[in-house]
Amino acid sequence: MLRFLIISLQLILLISITIFLVSNSFNISFDIGDLSYNFNSNLLVIAFIILILIVVLINFIYFKTKFVFQKYSYVKKFTRTQKGYDFFVESMIALLNKDNKTAINSARKMRGILKEDTSLNLLLQSEILKIEKKSDELNDVYDQMIKNNKTKTLGYRGLMEQSLKQEDYHHAFIYGEKLFLLNPKIDKLYQTLLNIIAKTKNWNQLINITEKAYSNRIIQKEEANENKSIALFEIAKIKMKSDGNESIKLIEKAISLKGNFSPYIKLYTQLLFITNNDVKALKVLKKYWSQSPSSLLRSSITEVLKENKIKEIEFIHRLISKNQNNEESKKLLIDFAIYFNNWSIARDNIKGLIGPNPSREICLFMSEIELGEFNDIQKSESWKLRANNAGSDDYWVCKYTNNPQKNWSALSDSGHFNSLEWTQPKMLSVL
Repeated sequence: MLRFLIISLQLILLISITIFLVSNSFNISFDIGDLSYNFNSNLLVIAFIILILIVVLINFIYFKTKFVFQKYSYVKKFTRTQKGYDFFVESMIALLNKDNKTAINSARKMRGILKEDTSLNLLLQSEILKIEKKSDELNDVYDQMIKNNKTKTLGYRGLMEQSLKQEDYHHAFIYGEKLFLLNPKIDKLYQTLLNIIAKTKNWNQLINITEKAYSNRIIQKEEANENKSIALFEIAKIKMKSDGNESIKLIEKAISLKGNFSPYIKLYTQLLFITNNDVKALKVLKKYWSQSPSSLLRSSITEVLKENKIKEIEFIHRLISKNQNNEESKKLLIDFAIYFNNWSIARDNIKGLIGPNPSREICLFMSEIELGEFNDIQKSESWKLRANNAGSDDYWVCKYTNNPQKNWSALSDSGHFNSLEWTQPKMLSVL
């Protein structure tokens, strides 16, 4: 609209000037040598107008011809490009159908047409090389991809996956971290990095990556706190022998993030005993047992106290004083009564726990009581037999593989990060 208005104004101006000149015509005369020339000004105006029309016509013909050739060139290029994209689609469909021969042929044809489309060529080339299992050439393609802004993300992802296949977790993390910085919201990338970090035991990086994931809203605060607490727990274990006090500070931070988690309480009290803080260690155990007695915490407490050679049953009485009628409290007392050969306390407290279908643990307690108090081998063996027929005890079980293990760890024996649950395995393996 604006262009039309400008042209209209120019025409109006030109016509106005022409009318003015024609209406006010005059004679023009001049001499060249001996010759004298005389003509009306209207003739000059007409000549000027004809010249303008000729220039306009030439311009129109030139640009019209140029447009036709450009359109032809564009259509030809578009048709050729479309054909190249068709070969690309054909190749990708062939890959999905596992028709490797067609995929390779279509990719070759596409490269011949779309030579200038580097990113698309690299993408398809990488997929073909995956099929052909040419790892070295594939790595070269990925290296080229990370130099191209359009394919950089795919390049780092490919190099990370290649490193993982080769179990080169050091380089897998390097590429994964760069990928995370480029696009942290890639599906399952954060979880992949967690597994890599756990395998490389680079716990400080776990804290850094987790904080970035939380700031990018990839994970909720609860998961962020849990993962950071795991990192602090593992670092505390590493520093356990070199700097006990620093290790205590780290495990206290871990507990503040995750709360009453038995493996953390176990390490905390172990560290307190190691640094000769026995009184504080016993207070810590009493505090957490009073808050939430459980079979898991009982398992940890039993192990820690026996390792540090607790000398009297009275401490267990004080430990369970606030919840002495709790079933787990009674089991804790029975276990240590057997440990101290105090058979009367053990038998008095186990009476209400036997019932018609006693658990495996209760059967084993009874086996030890019968053998220790009366040296009754027959009854002891009978209780052992009942234990074998009873349900299994709880263990740390990997939720992905169902493999049980005795102690909790950030990386399960099956190789999964934070995958252990305190439960009964479906099929109990020998530990």
